[in-house]
Amino acid sequence: MKHSAQRTAVLVIDMQNDFCSPAGAMAALGADVQVNAAVAGRLPRFLDRARNAGCLVVWVRQAAHEQLVSPARRARAEAMGRSPLSVCAAGSWGAELAEGLRPEPGDCHLEKTRYSAFVGTPLHNLLRAHGRDHVVVVGTAANVCVDSTIRDAYMADLATTMPTDLVGWTRADLAEAAIRNLGFYFCETTTSAELLSDWSVVDRAA
Repeated sequence: MKHSAQRTAVLVIDMQNDFCSPAGAMAALGADVQVNAAVAGRLPRFLDRARNAGCLVVWVRQAAHEQLVSPARRARAEAMGRSPLSVCAAGSWGAELAEGLRPEPGDCHLEKTRYSAFVGTPLHNLLRAHGRDHVVVVGTAANVCVDSTIRDAYMADLATTMPTDLVGWTRADLAEAAIRNLGFYFCETTTSAELLSDWSVVDRAA
């Protein structure tokens, strides 16, 4: 399937210091953030070309708020050996976009407090307001927030694409299985180069 850039939104998920920087919280907890950092380095060129093609760019950032931590969420975080506020605490340096990622005028911004970018946010309304019925999901982590967002996009009847060279992770074993599963059940998988080529062909023919 090929989708017009004019009807596409690129959802940039959680490309923040705590997930991408060696000085961030995930690295301090012992995670390897090299793949996330590499994705952050590749994103600016892709996003520039996606904007030029007509895509809407939506920056989605995780934010941990004390008032929004449920007992279930606290228990799950503690089972993983950390506080639910230890990663991307609201207002912290760790919650800011990773180095080199700079939004442009016309981009949209959403804060989320759960794994999915659709839970507790106006993302559905934003996409409808901009006439976007195809989403490209990039960012991190392939097996957590990217996974949750893609599943919810599919359940909302949105055409959904994941360029596998623009999704990151800290656990390759979990991420690789998640990517295979998502590509079978929930979305198209492709590469960023193929996407850009498709947009050029589709929008030139429109």
